[in-house]
Amino acid sequence: MIVLSAGMPKSGSTLLSFYQKNILERALSGNGQERFEQLIREDIISGAGFFVHNFEAPGILDKLIELSREIGPFVVKAHVPVTPEIRERILEKRILATYIHRDPRDVILSAIDHGKRQTRNPALNVFFERFQNVGVSIPLVREYCKTALDWIHSGLCTVFTYHDLIHDPLPLLKSFCSLLSVAPDEGYIKTLVINFTVDQISGRRQYNTGKLTRYREEMTPEDIDLCNRELKAELEQLGYPA
Repeated sequence: MIVLSAGMPKSGSTLLSFYQKNILERALSGNGQERFEQLIREDIISGAGFFVHNFEAPGILDKLIELSREIGPFVVKAHVPVTPEIRERILEKRILATYIHRDPRDVILSAIDHGKRQTRNPALNVFFERFQNVGVSIPLVREYCKTALDWIHSGLCTVFTYHDLIHDPLPLLKSFCSLLSVAPDEGYIKTLVINFTVDQISGRRQYNTGKLTRYREEMTPEDIDLCNRELKAELEQLGYPA
């Protein structure tokens, strides 16, 4: 079994996946997390940390599932749509999937910030350099929203939000424990939350500000109106008020 930790870019998906990885390692003896990450470090699997770069490439998913049979369950982070192969493997119960999303207006601001930042991964820098301003970012984030809605409407994943992850992570992480069919260790989870969020440094684990709502403070009224018009349908379907 693998746990697919999917989500919108800049939605807190990295923070959530670190929580998930640590909980799985603690709760499931005989897990394969460390061995999986070692294979990535050795470049046998293309990725970074426990993020797999070519998750959608033909055969990769089945190779990861077969690997989990050999070494035990592990968490894989990937930004992927609901492909027919992923859908089938979830229905076969070979994959457990979670998806996290965030207010698209805040995703825009976070992506713009990331594009300005120096990073050790040039490929990521090029990716986020496209987010030059609010206007050019809207079509890019609209595609993120479409992917998010496909996941949400699929009914194949446990859905989380950035707001809950930052505002009150304990219920969210207890829900993840239920997904793994393990009893939550509240003391351990609270320690994780402290370790990952208290005195956090901007830019680490793609953590920029930790604000629950950025756009109201940081966007101009004109940019807010533009987002509300251009992303009206997506905001409504995702449950973010204009």
